Amino acid sequence: VSTQSTWGQMPIWSKGGDAADDLIHTFTVGDDYLWDRILCPYDVLASIAHAKMLHKVELLSEADAQALQAGLHTLYHEFKAERWTVEATDEDVHSKVEALLTSRLGDPAKRLHTGRSRNDQVMTDVRMWQKDKLIDLSQLLLDTIGQFLEKAEAYEFHPLPGYTHLQRGMPSSIGQFFGGHASCLLENLILLNAAYQLCDRCPLGSGAGYGVGLPLDRSYTSQLLGFERPPTIAMADANSRGKVETATLDALGAVLNDISRFAADLVFFTSNECGFFSIASQFTTGSSIMPQKRNLDLFELMRGRASRFLGLRTGLQATTVGLFSGYNRDVQDTKAVLMEGVRMAEGMLAALKKAVPSLTPVTTNITAALTPELYATDVAYQMMLDHKMPFRDAYVEVGRNLTSLPPQNHEEIVRRRTHVGSTGNLQLPALRRQCESERQVWVSRGQHLHAAWSALLE
Repeated sequence: VSTQSTWGQMPIWSKGGDAADDLIHTFTVGDDYLWDRILCPYDVLASIAHAKMLHKVELLSEADAQALQAGLHTLYHEFKAERWTVEATDEDVHSKVEALLTSRLGDPAKRLHTGRSRNDQVMTDVRMWQKDKLIDLSQLLLDTIGQFLEKAEAYEFHPLPGYTHLQRGMPSSIGQFFGGHASCLLENLILLNAAYQLCDRCPLGSGAGYGVGLPLDRSYTSQLLGFERPPTIAMADANSRGKVETATLDALGAVLNDISRFAADLVFFTSNECGFFSIASQFTTGSSIMPQKRNLDLFELMRGRASRFLGLRTGLQATTVGLFSGYNRDVQDTKAVLMEGVRMAEGMLAALKKAVPSLTPVTTNITAALTPELYATDVAYQMMLDHKMPFRDAYVEVGRNLTSLPPQNHEEIVRRRTHVGSTGNLQLPALRRQCESERQVWVSRGQHLHAAWSALLE
C-alpha cells in the first residue's frame, strides 16, 4: 500500500498506508510551510546541538554523530546559498531537514529525531528566531531614538505650543516634543528585555509536553544553543507556547503604540491648519484627483498599522486562552501571527528612523501660535510669587482678565522652567547615556548568541 498522497512524500508521522486526504493536508499545513522557511537555519543549528547531545549521552555513535553534523553543516550552507527551502509538500521544516538528511545519509538521519518531538523542535526554532529578532529590533529602536534625540538637542529651547484636549494650553518646546517621544520609546526596552528573557530558555527535550524516557542532557543542548536560563519542567515548556510569543508582541505593541501617538502629532502639526513642521516631499504621496495635495500617508499608516498590530496580538493570546495543557495543534497558528507582527514592527521602525531627520520646524507658524493666553498659567504663578497670593486666587484673577495678558518672551519662558523634565531641564545627556548603556546590553547579547551558533558550524 502506498504511503504517499498526491501531494508528495511520506509524512514524518506515517507508519505506512495512512497518508492524510489531500484536502485535509492542505488545510492542516495551510501557509505554515512559508513561515517555516524563516526557521530553516535555526532548525539546522538546533539539530546540530541535538546530535551533539545524543552522542554525549551515548544515544548516538561517534560515526553517526559525525555524519549527521557534517550533513547538517552542508544543509545550513546550502540553505544560505538558496539551494533548498520548505515546500508545501514538505509539511514543515523539520520534515524537510529529516528527508534531505535521510536521502543522503540513510540510517543515521533516522536516529536524529530520538528524544524530541516536532513541538519542542519548533518551539526551540521560534525562540532562537525571537531572540535574534529582539536583538535586531532593540538596536533599530535605539537607532530611531537617536534620531529623536538629535532633533531634541538641535532645537532644545525652541518654543512650541503644548496641547491638551487638542487645544493650545501651555508653552512647550521642540526639545520637549522630540525628547518626550524619545523617552517614551526608550522605556519600552524594559518590556523588550522581559520578552527576551522569556525567550531565553531552551524547550528542546521537553517533547510533546511530558519529557521522554531517555537520559537527555538538556542543559548541554541549551548551552550549545546560547540559551542562558536553565531548562524547566517539560509541561511548562509546552504550555509556554503562545505565551512567550504574546510577550514579544506585547513589548513591540508598546513601541508601536508610542509611534502611533507621535504619528498622530505629526499628522496634525504638518497640516495646513497648523504647519509647525515640514517634511521632505519624498516622505509624502499625492492625490489621484487633487493635483495640489501632498499627503503624509506615512504617518497615517503608522497609526492604522498600530491598530492592525493590536488585532494580531489579541488573536495570538486568544489562541491559548482555555487551551488544555500539553501540545494542541491550535498553537501552530501562533507562528504566523508572531512573525507577521514582528515584520510589521520592523517596517514601522525602519520608516520612522528614516523620516524623523527630514522633519524641519516652521518657526514663523510656531511663533504665530504662541499667543498670550498660552502663558496664562505662567502669569498666575508669577502673580502668586510677586504678591504672595494663594495660587487659586491668582488663577481666578488671571482667568477673569485673559484679554489683557501681556506678551511674553517665548524662549525665556522655555529656559526658566528648570525642574526635572520641564523645558529648561530635559536631561538629554542622561537619555543619551541610557541609550548607550542599553545598546551595550543588546550588542553583548548578540555577540554571545552568534558566537554559540558559529561554534556549532565549526
